[in-house]
Amino acid sequence: MKKAIERCGYYAFEATNDREAFELAEQETVELILTEEELPTFNALMKRLNEHPTLSSIPVAIINPDAEDGARLGEAYLLADFTDITSLLAVLGH
Repeated sequence: MKKAIERCGYYAFEATNDREAFELAEQETVELILTEEELPTFNALMKRLNEHPTLSSIPVAIINPDAEDGARLGEAYLLADFTDITSLLAVLGH
């Protein structure tokens, strides 16, 4: 996933669980959090982000090849392909 993001022209940080992702988001300038729905700690990550005073505004996206344009999973955006990240960030004003 990280290599695919970097091929799209973005710099990516990689975390293995919700705790690491949360810590990276606090330490770095983050425009988007990209995750997998199957991540065992996905719900914990979403809860922690939503409760944080500044990180709650960072959009979260999930890559899912079956996603329909504009689909959401709770608070997260569903993207069919990595190339959709540019479009999502443009719509979100990032």
